[in-house]
Formats: sequence, C-alpha cells, structure tokens
Amino acid sequence: MIIALVTLVHAQSPDGSLDQAYQKEFSYLLAEKKELEGRLAEVRREGETKLDTADRELATLQGRLVSVSRAADRAEDEFDALEREAGSLDDAATLLSTTLQQGGETLELSLPGDAAVALPLLFDAVATRIDAAGRAEWSEDQFFLTTGELVSGRVYRWGQVASWGISAAGSGALAPAGEGRFQLRQSFGADTAAALGQGENPERLELQLYEAEKGAEEAEKKGGLVELLTDAGTMGQVLFALGCVSACLVVVRAVSLAFARRGGQSLVDATLAQVRGGRLDEARLLLGRRGGPTARVMAAILGHADRSKDEIDRVVDEAILKETPGIDRFASALTVITAGAPLLGLLGTVTGMIATFEVITEHGTGNPKLMSAGIAEALICTALGLAVAIPTLLAGNVLASVGDTIKNRIDRAALATLNALEAAASAAPLRRVSGD
Repeated sequence: MIIALVTLVHAQSPDGSLDQAYQKEFSYLLAEKKELEGRLAEVRREGETKLDTADRELATLQGRLVSVSRAADRAEDEFDALEREAGSLDDAATLLSTTLQQGGETLELSLPGDAAVALPLLFDAVATRIDAAGRAEWSEDQFFLTTGELVSGRVYRWGQVASWGISAAGSGALAPAGEGRFQLRQSFGADTAAALGQGENPERLELQLYEAEKGAEEAEKKGGLVELLTDAGTMGQVLFALGCVSACLVVVRAVSLAFARRGGQSLVDATLAQVRGGRLDEARLLLGRRGGPTARVMAAILGHADRSKDEIDRVVDEAILKETPGIDRFASALTVITAGAPLLGLLGTVTGMIATFEVITEHGTGNPKLMSAGIAEALICTALGLAVAIPTLLAGNVLASVGDTIKNRIDRAALATLNALEAAASAAPLRRVSGD
C-alpha cells in the first residue's frame, strides 16, 4: 500500500519534491528503527544480566536456607535430647523421692526434705537394720508357753526370721504372738534350743520361720468395722449411715404393718353377721374392741348407717383415704434409698480411683501400699452400695406386698359392710310384716 501511495505521489509530482520528502522521512524512520532495535537489545542484555544475577542470588539464598534448615534440625534434635534428659531426671527425682518416702515409712524415720542429706541417713539406717537383722544372740526376755502362761527365760534370736526360748517351764522354737511377744511351739525345737543354749551346733535344726514382727503386728491390727469405715472414706461412711437409716425404716414400717393387719377375716365375718342380723350396736361394740384400719373403716360405715347411699359412699372413700397414708408410710423413702445407694457406691468408686491415680501421679507405682487406700475405698464403696440397695429392695417389695394386701382387705370389708347394710335394710320391713 505504501509503495502504491508513493508511486501515485511521484506520478502527480513531476518535480520530485514529494519523493525527496518521502526519502527523508523514510531515512528518519530507519534510523529510529535501528536505535529502537539497539535499545531493545540493550534492555534484553540488561534483563538477562539481572536474571543471571537473580538466579545466582536465589541459588545462594537456597544454599543458606538448606544450611539454616539443617541447623534447625540439629537444634531440634538437641532440644529433644534435652527434653528426654530432663524427663529422665524428673523420673529419677520422682523415684528418689518415692524411695525416700517409702524408706522413711518402713524404717519409721523422719527424713529431711533435702534428698542429698536424707539419702545418706536412709542408707545408714538401712545398714544398721541389716546388721541388726543378721545378728544371732541370746537375750533375757519373756515368752508365752503353749498354755498361755508368761514366763521369763532366755531367747535366742536368729535375725528376724526365727527364735528359740529356754526356761525352766519349757523350751523350744518360738513364734510371734503380737506386741513383740513370742509363744512357744508345742514339742518343737526343744533339742535345738538346748544345743544352742550350751553353745553347741545342733545335730538337726528345728525352727519356725516367720515374717518380721512389725509386719505380723500390722496384719493383726487390720480388720473390724472401724477400720472398714476408715478405709471406705467419706462416701463409704455416708453409705453405712444410709444403711442404718434404711434398716430403721424397714423395722418401723414392718411394725406399723403388723399393727395394721389386726382385725383379720374373723373380725370381718363376726361384724358382718351382726350387721345382717340388724344388731348394729353389737357390731359397733365388737369393732371398738379391736384396732386396725379395717375395723376403723367398718366402724365409720356403721356410724353413718342412717345416711343415704351416696353419703355412705363418701364416708367410705374418706375413711379409706385416711388410712392409706399410714399403710404406705416410708414406702417412698425405701424406694429412694434402693435407687440412690448404688449411685452413691458408684460415686465412691470413682472418687477412690481418682485418689489412686493422684497417688500414682505423685509417687509412681513403686509402693503398692500407697495405692491400696484408694483402691480399698473404691471397692468398699461399691460393696456397701450394693449391700444397702439389695436388702432394702427385697424388704421394700415384701412390705409393699403386705400393704397392698391390707388395702385390698379394707376395700373388701367396706364393700361387704355396705352389702350387709343393704341386706339388713331390705330384711327389716319383712320382719316387721311377719311380726304384725
């Protein structure tokens, strides 16, 4: 298109002035094009240079990042090692504290709080006990004979596992009898005791092995209601008190139902016979001699025998409603105790296990005696909850059945009395007519 335009202009301008102008403009545009191409090449070279520089910097930064990541990994590994070492130190400190506490309780020592001071004292005490436990020597002491008589003599202690006694009344192997005393075994170890007393080696060693005296005394002290309630904790004591309340309510309800059963079928039959015969005064007198809800309901009916049928029905309803609370007395309380005792036992079980885990957290699992308190509380509370709920459930159901029987008897007696009054009222005109 440009060539065609130039040709057209050249054709219209014979003098060539437009051609020269075009040539100048074209030369200028070519120069501008070369300059722009040079600048573009320079910009490209600068961009490539900057890109290379950026790549080198990126590679340097990546290298530094890798180095820093490796350093961070090494620092994290060292931190984990320090944490493990700190955990080991904490476990060792807990073990040391538990050991010192158990040793102090076992040896009955009052150790200071500083472990560095307490540990040598504990080892010295243990060494002293071991030395004393390994001694074999005679001493003047008292022991019981097989008959229970306390005699004085010589006692040969072989550490803390065996003993022999020699006295004028009897000699032989000894066994712990509690409170640091020993008792003679019948016809056992006499030859050994005699040989040891003379400083000779016995031909046959007859001995009675036993545990340490302290352990035997602790075993003898265990047991009894007081110790059981102490081990059960607060919730166990609450359950024991609830059981006592339940037993009292059962007794009171049983006694009240026993009184309510007075006035049985024989009284009802005798009263109905008097009513059918028209002898209402004799019937009231018969009911007044006997107590009980049945007699009172029948007496209330006979006391309003001259009223209309609707009025008598209201009197019957009022009398039965008046007697029902006495028959159902404490039934709801026994139901509540039956439902609540197992839940209280479960609560005691949970609190006991919480106490056990607290001991484990604080002292570890090295000493079972420390954990036994919480476990004992949990199990005793469970047993007490069931021991209260099961008898209360059985007794409550039996007494509820007796109460239902009494209420059914009252209803039948009231209905029979109403029927007897109607029969007597119907027979009265007939007797008057026949008498006339």
